[in-house]
Amino acid sequence: MKSKILLLLLMGLLSAPVYSEWTDSVQQGWDKSKAYSAEVWDDTKKALSSSKEIFSESEAERKQSRADQEDERFREMWASVFQQLEEGLQRVDDIKAAPDSAFFSDDKVSLTEDLDVILDKTILLLEDESINDYRQQIQTLNEQIEVSRNNISTYREQKIMAPRSHMVKTTKQDYDDKIAEEQLNIKEYELQSEKIKTHLKERMKDVGIELNDEQIGILLARVDADDIIQMSVIFDVLKKITTQLMQLTRESGEDVKYAKKYYGMHVVLLELVNHMQNKYIAKVDSVYIPRIEQIIGKTEAIQKDARKHMNADSDPQRIAHYQKNIRAQLLTLKTARLYRKNLEEQKNKVVSAQKVVRKNLNLSQNTYDTVEVSADLLAILKTSQDDFDTLMNLQVPQIVPFENIQMQDKYQELSRLLKER
Repeated sequence: MKSKILLLLLMGLLSAPVYSEWTDSVQQGWDKSKAYSAEVWDDTKKALSSSKEIFSESEAERKQSRADQEDERFREMWASVFQQLEEGLQRVDDIKAAPDSAFFSDDKVSLTEDLDVILDKTILLLEDESINDYRQQIQTLNEQIEVSRNNISTYREQKIMAPRSHMVKTTKQDYDDKIAEEQLNIKEYELQSEKIKTHLKERMKDVGIELNDEQIGILLARVDADDIIQMSVIFDVLKKITTQLMQLTRESGEDVKYAKKYYGMHVVLLELVNHMQNKYIAKVDSVYIPRIEQIIGKTEAIQKDARKHMNADSDPQRIAHYQKNIRAQLLTLKTARLYRKNLEEQKNKVVSAQKVVRKNLNLSQNTYDTVEVSADLLAILKTSQDDFDTLMNLQVPQIVPFENIQMQDKYQELSRLLKER
């Protein structure tokens, strides 16, 4: 009753024009907020429109489209890649002739660093931008889903204190409408994400890695997904480059000078594979494993503290809360240890593959230094081309389904933590 009297007095103090202006201002603010949300959603839909068009095609049409795009991409990158391989071969020759160490001239260490720079530039040229685009779109959609979920939680909290009806304030029904809208947004985001994952799955199949819907989701949940996909795609491109080098070698005929040059470029390709593997192994050993160990150590300390306080407490409600916390901590520990195991297993796969690469690299370097007949080079190049398939198969990760949705969510959460640190 008192609140109604105060409201009447306030409305009486405000003149009609002032009150009208005030309500109009509030309404304009609400309209602008809704317009901004609509604008953000429209921008998101525009960004995804190209992928919607792609998925209006049949799988065969999409495969042919990807093949055409890959051919075009290869033609566009060839000149730049060829130049990098020439520069890389020059560094390989310089390294062999350089002293182990020197104060006033290049030595093996400094020239090897130069070679690594060239290899990094070449890797960037070989990366598949379409895969990077799809991965970015999936990441953006995941972020949008997280925003919508957070908004739903906020609306539910605000709904508790909201009036059932009001001229200006957001009512309970308004919050219900907002929640429903965000739930529709989440469904749309998830639908688009699944379509993009299908395209990524098909692209991975192109390079020889067949994954089902669940496996592609598990792969994308890993912190090393970019590294795994990058290496797989680049191996496929290296086969095409080797084909071109074989053609150039064949066309060089008896000109051993040029035949050796093209074979030397193949040596640089093996250096590139070895370089990628080194970077991955170093990242796992120096970044991913230490970070997951920190998470495990911190969680173990928190759990120990929780058990200590729970055992010293007698209040049933507090004990129940401690038990709930401990169950969550056990899930984190179980998932983190699984994550560590996955990373170590994948690193070991790459280490095994690298042993093969280094043996091939040693043989190729020795052949490059001694060969005198171009026909010998062609035979070795053909064998090396097949080796890229073998190497990729050696590095394909073992993808095992999660025990439950809770572990999958925790795995994704740990991935975000590993990336943010």
